[in-house]
Amino acid sequence: MIVSAQQAPDFVSSLQKLAPNDPFVCRILSLFHTYDPELAFVDYWMTADENGICNGAIARNGSSFILFLTDNSDLDEISSFLRVSGASGILCDGRYRLDFTAKETEGVIMKTSSMIPSEGEETNVIVPEIKDAYELLVKCADDGFTPPSFEDFYVDVNHRLRHRSIRMYGIKDNEKLAAVAMTVAESDNGAVLGAVACDPEYRRMGYASMAVRHIVNRLVTENKTVFLHRSQNANAAFYNKLGFADCGVWREYNAEFR
Repeated sequence: MIVSAQQAPDFVSSLQKLAPNDPFVCRILSLFHTYDPELAFVDYWMTADENGICNGAIARNGSSFILFLTDNSDLDEISSFLRVSGASGILCDGRYRLDFTAKETEGVIMKTSSMIPSEGEETNVIVPEIKDAYELLVKCADDGFTPPSFEDFYVDVNHRLRHRSIRMYGIKDNEKLAAVAMTVAESDNGAVLGAVACDPEYRRMGYASMAVRHIVNRLVTENKTVFLHRSQNANAAFYNKLGFADCGVWREYNAEFR
């Protein structure tokens, strides 16, 4: 059964108990702590068995959904729920397949819980302005990542930064932002790394590695496991060198391109 988080007072504690180090739980709890369930554009649900025992969770942000699924999740019920709810985008564990007609994309989940050894003194590490970070992301956009509008990006990132549910660092070179790395979600036990970019002019200079190392080491110091979702055939060697290891598969359903 699917129960609203507002009717499940143990929503957060149930997820933390069931899967404290899961990237999808991290995303859902980060969103939950950032955007109050009373707001019109977000919703949260716990999925449970006939005895009321939690076996998964669902979060909605606009028409985009994040799912935490387990072997005990009722995939047929969840698929029907998503179709009725008008989902346009769904992100979930790739081990589970939904009955949902949409374009499907898969990629690799990686994680680390170890410090990344320093290759020298870190210099010119800053917290960049949101506008500068956005412009760099746009400059580095490819088929695997299409940035939202600046207005949507600014409002969301600014809100999440103020609620400390994400963080962002950049590397400067001659007063210019050369690389950026940020988390897209953080919970008590984990974080999801995303939006890593390096200006083409400054590639092969170690700036992207420096940005990732800076943010990962701070997260690991806080006893957080760091996850990332990479495209199927992208950046494997880069993240392997930094100590990340494959730990699963993600799947995204996009109904807008079915």
